[in-house]
Amino acid sequence: MRVPILPTPVSILPMPKITADISNELARQIDRIIRDGWFPDQEAVVREALSQFVDAKTFLGDSPRMLHRFAADALNDSKPEVALKFVDRALSLASGTAATDFSLYQALVELRVQILMIVGRDAEALTLLEEAREMLPNNPSIAKWIEKLNKQRPRAEA
Repeated sequence: MRVPILPTPVSILPMPKITADISNELARQIDRIIRDGWFPDQEAVVREALSQFVDAKTFLGDSPRMLHRFAADALNDSKPEVALKFVDRALSLASGTAATDFSLYQALVELRVQILMIVGRDAEALTLLEEAREMLPNNPSIAKWIEKLNKQRPRAEA
């Protein structure tokens, strides 16, 4: 008789451990939550907090507004390629909505233009701005970006 070999269930595998330094104030608040009976111990509090944080980030990760923030944070951390992925995803999601938030769209376009200029893709930035001008024909900010890139263009080609 053959007995199938099944993979080890995930629940049997040892769980990864995380160590973190926290402030004394946060430790006191956690202890109060435990004393009040909300959780049996510190590990349960931390597991719940991490679970809720991950769930929130996963849910909000497909929000164009949150993706704009993630992109801006990545750019501030000198990670333009990561920022570009976030802003591209945000623009993709924003274009799929029936009611466009024009101020968010403009902010996403301007952030993408900045990123593209940092990574040396000025021609792509100009194309994006021309597309944005079609959607926002009277937007002075978009017009100023186009003017700025057009002024830089002759120097780049020379």
